[in-house]
Amino acid sequence: MVDTSQFGISVNDFKCIKRMDAIIERYRNGKIPIEKLSFSVSTKVEVFPWIDKWLGIAIQNYVKDLEFGYMDSGYSTLLYLDPLPVFTMLTAKSLRKLVLKDCDLTKATLWSSGSVATYYDSLRELSLLGVRLNDNMLQTLLATCPMIVHFTIKHCVGLSKIELRNLQMIKMNLKSLKLSCVKISDGFIEHLTSRCEFLECLMLDNIVSKGLKRFKVCGRQSLKKLVIRGCNGIAMIDAPNLESLEYVGHQVPVLKTAKTFGPLKNSRIELYRVGNLNALWFCKLRKFLFNSNSLLHITLHFPKCNKIDMQNWDPYRGLFDIPQIDVLNVHLTGSVKCQTFVDALLWSCHPGRRNLFSTVQMITCFNIHLMRMRSSTHSTSRGSCEPWQCQIKRCSSP
Repeated sequence: MVDTSQFGISVNDFKCIKRMDAIIERYRNGKIPIEKLSFSVSTKVEVFPWIDKWLGIAIQNYVKDLEFGYMDSGYSTLLYLDPLPVFTMLTAKSLRKLVLKDCDLTKATLWSSGSVATYYDSLRELSLLGVRLNDNMLQTLLATCPMIVHFTIKHCVGLSKIELRNLQMIKMNLKSLKLSCVKISDGFIEHLTSRCEFLECLMLDNIVSKGLKRFKVCGRQSLKKLVIRGCNGIAMIDAPNLESLEYVGHQVPVLKTAKTFGPLKNSRIELYRVGNLNALWFCKLRKFLFNSNSLLHITLHFPKCNKIDMQNWDPYRGLFDIPQIDVLNVHLTGSVKCQTFVDALLWSCHPGRRNLFSTVQMITCFNIHLMRMRSSTHSTSRGSCEPWQCQIKRCSSP
């Protein structure tokens, strides 16, 4: 029984070509619907004449999900390859998803000869991964596919920067935008989130922009999922209806959500601290975790644990309580014994489970101080003890 849902083609020699051609022929002769077709092609094999044939059969058999990529691509090899038949792919009226990996689109055309402009209304999801293309090609590609709902662009070469005009045709329908390792124009994110009415998912991964120094993810009511990795300079995250947050960075941003907003359903925070720590940094961390209104998975990376000035530091001050989180992972590369660091860390949050990754000396010092704090709490005669001390129950140090 032939699988009618999906199959992949991995071509690295002539035997693979003949074998896959026989399979595709069976699909054509049996008029078997193709749900998904995935090409993984070696640049060392002359396979393009066969690809044209296989694409034609896939289109005839109502392919919905199409993926094309190279196994061993590089810029030097892509220069000598035939143009990718993007036009042929987009002519499939049944096509809903197109993924292009490590391809060169600078030589491709999006319309047939004699046609001024063609619109491909069936495509809903487009992913460009490691693709070589220029600004005009990107704008043309998105303009000819105006119904795109999910757009991903990652590690693409040849683009100067992504501007809002590139997304002009798809912004009204856009629900998911994922940008990775690309340059964006100043003010791009602010304008995007204010004009994309249905945007639900936004991923920013190692984005380059001078405007990030005054970056603000702001007020879009529809935004549910936000992923930010390696985007230095972010000042504020203002998303009133956010449900899922993943954040990886060097600084603690200001997080604003609606007062009636429920707990985040899925949240992972990872912070890399550069330079010396101070009380202000821990205050920002505590406020950020409190405003997330959620049980979170937090990972903190510290090059060292220097002394924190806590002489005039009142653990009860402020208008927000110490936030409760699920898991706290602490990575320490230094080996300095510092009790105030532990005090400040536990003042900033109450973790259900703590994992410390460091040297044996540091782990021992950390646990000894925790046990002293715990003993001090049990021996005190006060009716109520400081809240960060009351939570010292478990510490896991792998």
